[in-house]
Amino acid sequence: MLELYAAHLDTLSQRLTKILQAAAAEGEKFDGIVFHAGSQDHYYADDREIPFVRTPHFSRLCPTAGKDHLLVYEPGKKFRLLRVLPPDFWYEPAQELDHPYAAEMDVQRFDSADAALLALGSLPHHAFLGRAGEASKKLGATVEPKGLMALLDWDRAYKSAYEVECVREAGRIASLGHRAVREAVDRGLSERQLHAVYLEATQMLDHQTPYNNIIGWDDHGSILHYQSKDTQPPRLGKTLLIDAGANCFGYASDVTRTYARAGTDALFVDLLDRMDDLQRELVESVGPGVDYVSLHEQAMRGIVGIVCETGLVRCGEDAAFERGHGSAFFPHGLGHHLGIQVHDIGGRQAKPKGGENAPPANYPFLRTTRALEPGNVVTIEPGLYFIPLLLDPLRPGKHAADFDWDRIDAMIPLGGIRIEDNVCVTEEGRQDLTRPYIPGHR
Repeated sequence: MLELYAAHLDTLSQRLTKILQAAAAEGEKFDGIVFHAGSQDHYYADDREIPFVRTPHFSRLCPTAGKDHLLVYEPGKKFRLLRVLPPDFWYEPAQELDHPYAAEMDVQRFDSADAALLALGSLPHHAFLGRAGEASKKLGATVEPKGLMALLDWDRAYKSAYEVECVREAGRIASLGHRAVREAVDRGLSERQLHAVYLEATQMLDHQTPYNNIIGWDDHGSILHYQSKDTQPPRLGKTLLIDAGANCFGYASDVTRTYARAGTDALFVDLLDRMDDLQRELVESVGPGVDYVSLHEQAMRGIVGIVCETGLVRCGEDAAFERGHGSAFFPHGLGHHLGIQVHDIGGRQAKPKGGENAPPANYPFLRTTRALEPGNVVTIEPGLYFIPLLLDPLRPGKHAADFDWDRIDAMIPLGGIRIEDNVCVTEEGRQDLTRPYIPGHR
């Protein structure tokens, strides 16, 4: 890890120098950048603290826990970390990490955020990354200049070997929970119990997961961001969808599996097998130069093929695709960039200087529209769901006869299917970072 991290910082140092030069050419000239870890906030009219999450651009450079830290980058100089560790008996101090960051930076420790800011002094010719607040005011730095931010956001998509390894390790940690849940499925535990099984296996608390785990029995699997976790055993207990990840030094994994218990309707089992095959085909289609919008369309055509081949839709694949029937079963995008943030920034960015490549009108929820390049890490997560809110408006429509409503109605109590892995684009093609650790449903 030491060698990977040292190379990571060296690479980012070179990139940051070029980014500052590019920003200066567009009229945003800065002597350096101050990355702020973020400050603690509270719920409105309450003394309860909102769970703290470090600023993503800070986390990319330094994984140290805690708030109010300052990281200074100036071209040609070593990264300077001003670490804030206030003495406290109300809360435990931030835990030191088994990570080599301190060996690669000039680290100073301060008892308060004010002391750290005083040590920095006035920096009117620096950019400040983080929420505007007392820190930016005291430094006199320019808060998140638009042009510089676009360049930094664009660069986040190109992961170093260290970053890829962190995502891979986050996948390995998540595999402990996924395997434990898979083994517990046949016991018919409640969603709350399965959630506890996952946390115990991964040795995480709720606030340490990169996103709120989705664990849904049966029709709960058709709620895309299902958050409730029933305390009672499932009434039907035939299918389970689990979407859960883990963290490694601030980098996330994001993995979904769907399982069918013995006795589940044979049609659903067939759909699950076909969806796993499709997901594997889509992963194999990932590579440098691949247009992600086209990859999403490949997924949509594959899902249309599945619902037609299994008789859920009867009008033929070409007609079903042209009439947009696939969106009734697959309403979300194929995936997104992944890294420090689960939905990593820059997926729709048009070019380094900014701008947006909006998704096509018929795929409005697609989070990634830029072509894939080496170093990108993305999720591949096709889904096939039975969602009454999407299906019911089609029942009285002019194409109602295209659907076998009896077979669809038999599937609605079983929810749906989503299968998701994390994939790194390489010069030669791709690396699946999660499937080696987390097998499919079979």
